[in-house]
Amino acid sequence: MYPILVELGPVRILTHDAFTVLALAVGLAIYYHELARRRWLDWKIVWISLAAILGAGVGARLITAWEHVEYYAALDGVPLTVAIEHSGKSLIGALAGGYLAIVIAKRAFHYRRSTGDAYVLAIPVATAIGRIGCFLSELPLGTPTTLPWGISVSSQAAAAFARCPGCELPMHPSMLYEVLFNVIAALVILRYRDRVPVPGDAVKLYLLAAGIFRFFVEFVRGNEPQALGLTGPQWVLIPLVGLLVVHFLGQLRRDAYRVPSPPVRGGLIA
Repeated sequence: MYPILVELGPVRILTHDAFTVLALAVGLAIYYHELARRRWLDWKIVWISLAAILGAGVGARLITAWEHVEYYAALDGVPLTVAIEHSGKSLIGALAGGYLAIVIAKRAFHYRRSTGDAYVLAIPVATAIGRIGCFLSELPLGTPTTLPWGISVSSQAAAAFARCPGCELPMHPSMLYEVLFNVIAALVILRYRDRVPVPGDAVKLYLLAAGIFRFFVEFVRGNEPQALGLTGPQWVLIPLVGLLVVHFLGQLRRDAYRVPSPPVRGGLIA
């Protein structure tokens, strides 16, 4: 694989970090374009966006911290920055942390408008870009497979990782599964997002679909099971997906998606 994208003397740019920055830049560009197009761009939303970025960064690290307790237990011998850098990061945690930060920031600024529709396209596009970086720089790619699209890596590439179970066999390209899902999701969003009548629910629909998809991808992702045969991300997804299901059940009970019939005048539809 290609963990280092560019190396010029003392300058080294890691592939994962480069694609993460690119994903963030493209996602923000799409988001701000949508805000400007809807005439929602003002100083409050800029601060809320900054809070979302900070919340996503914290959430990405904290949600995996319990799986890497040894790094934080050794804080008396290593700098905090080293512990943070080696404590893992999670896209699920980034989404959850960013969403929570937006909710808190909106309340702090007394901002009541739902802005979910402005970033419903930005999230899958940015996620697809970020997952390409994961595919190019991380091992294992997934669990071993006999499917014709299984990908093999060299023993030298596998040796660069402290833990690489199944890397001697063809593996599921699980990151590419997520790339494909998010590309399809972005196309569906472009086509149908304006048909969701409740402001903010389009992004929740995406998060629900993405959460369910990621739950099943975890079975071929290569992450270690934590309890009852489920991985850490799966245990995190269960309550998150559950909350979204409760939300949509409530919306259905309230008949929130019923589109009123057009008025009838003189026996003809106006």
